[in-house]
Amino acid sequence: MAHEYLLACLAFLAVNVVRVLSSTQDMEFTFVLPAGSKECFYQKLEKNSTLEFEYQVVGQANQQANQDITFAIISPTGRREFEDKRKKHALHKLAGTMEGEYQMCFDNSFSKTKEKLLFFTLFINDSLNDDEELAKSIITNEDAENTLIGFKSRLEEMHRQIHRGRVIQLMLRTYDTRDQLRQDNNLWRVDLWSAINICVIIAVAVTQVHILQSLFPGS
Repeated sequence: MAHEYLLACLAFLAVNVVRVLSSTQDMEFTFVLPAGSKECFYQKLEKNSTLEFEYQVVGQANQQANQDITFAIISPTGRREFEDKRKKHALHKLAGTMEGEYQMCFDNSFSKTKEKLLFFTLFINDSLNDDEELAKSIITNEDAENTLIGFKSRLEEMHRQIHRGRVIQLMLRTYDTRDQLRQDNNLWRVDLWSAINICVIIAVAVTQVHILQSLFPGS
């Protein structure tokens, strides 16, 4: 009996490990939203899933000012679950979703001249209600059940922390991309001023030589 109980516990743990890892999905994306435009991304969700969406205006391709955006999450029925008015960064969590296609829309129509460089991450955790039914069917000891449920919670939390660490690394790479864009956009200015300085130095040298020759006409 003890061996059967131990095997049942191990089977439950193995099933939860596989389901936690396979029931989550995430994505990251960086894009430039032109001035005066709107861009929507679509994601199909299952019923009773959990959606975590985080976005940040990393910057403009050329400047640092006006780093804000209007954002909304729209359900399959057209209801606005979340709406942000001209924010730079936000994190939204939506639990108990309905089945269908959700919209994540970024709106930069209020800015007529400034494009925005945006980074967002999407984390989806499918419903795990079947795991609770499985736990009740193979475990009768209350303490053991609480231990297994606690283990599953810690496993899910560890997975979320790993995901957050990955998001931070991607955001740092996005900052590097923004800085590279600024360097590329400022390169022509450096070249222009260098050319102007060279021309000025040559003109000053020629002028000095001409002045010296005018002071000594017979030489």
